Amino acid sequence: MGNVARFAALSTKLDAISGRFLQEDDYEALLHKEKVTEVARYLKENTHYGNLLADVDPDDVHRGDLNLLLSKKVIEITEKIAHFTSHNYKELMKALLIRYEVEDLKLILRAISRNEDVRSLDPLFIHSKKFSHLDYEQLLSVSSIEDMVALLRGTIYEEAFRSITQEDLAVREFHAEMNLDFVYFKNLLKKSKSLSNEDRKILEELIGINIDLINLQWLYRAHKYYGLSPEEILNYTLPGGIRYKFSQLKDIVYQEDPVEAVISSAKYTYPKIVAMKDIYIERKIYQYLYDMFKKANRENRMNIAKLTSVLHFLEYEIRDIITIIEGIRYDMPVEAMKDFLIRNFD
Repeated sequence: MGNVARFAALSTKLDAISGRFLQEDDYEALLHKEKVTEVARYLKENTHYGNLLADVDPDDVHRGDLNLLLSKKVIEITEKIAHFTSHNYKELMKALLIRYEVEDLKLILRAISRNEDVRSLDPLFIHSKKFSHLDYEQLLSVSSIEDMVALLRGTIYEEAFRSITQEDLAVREFHAEMNLDFVYFKNLLKKSKSLSNEDRKILEELIGINIDLINLQWLYRAHKYYGLSPEEILNYTLPGGIRYKFSQLKDIVYQEDPVEAVISSAKYTYPKIVAMKDIYIERKIYQYLYDMFKKANRENRMNIAKLTSVLHFLEYEIRDIITIIEGIRYDMPVEAMKDFLIRNFD
């Protein structure tokens, strides 16, 4: 089946989803709310989040509960889109949803690392209940990394925990988390190879750029804040980058000033992510990815680019709403909040 035929029905569905995204006046309205309850009411009464918040009393909603509900919106939409796909493309949709399964596993890891009660995490999970095959009831009963490893044996996550002990987790919690990120991207790249040649190339480029940005951010922070050796830093990088292969990353970490080397290199490869202050780096990366998906969506109407772009646009919209909610919580000025938003309306 050709891409035009494959994406004809799906494209209509994606257009309908895109047509409901928040507009600039919605952003302005949310930015000028004074309470989280006012944000919840606006979203419920004026936006496509109304159905999601149908059973929520805006005057009695907790900030954390609202953020969690919003995060689940991406999973809900991804599951609906998966209904319009088949065969290898449905497998790709399942692979995209693994990202949220990974986030749940990270929550469990952190709880184990900090000797917290894993059972309390149940309300915080956001994985797809429709497509996940993990036994979450069993996972909620674990109390050690060894318990978790035993439960994940035979799954795609087994390799992420192969060499991690309880002692390792206490010292290098981020090691296990990055191993999980590796599993997600590795599986996504594997599924992309089963798509049409056109879609495979598009997806590999989009994923490769994403991995580049994650690795650059990791190199920067690892040197600046963690004091790790070059060997350790390289061990935690993700393979599959499009502009930064292992050799390029190795050159950077062995420079006399690796932090400056990251900045200097990024000025040529990804200049838009270079920020004057560390607090803006993550936002700059999301803004770059937003622009990348926007460009891909504009140039590719009947292929995988449109599907992945729409899902990411929804994710970034939700991130922006959560940023606004957090800004209101801390009484941030409107203009200061805007500095942390991903989406722009230029």
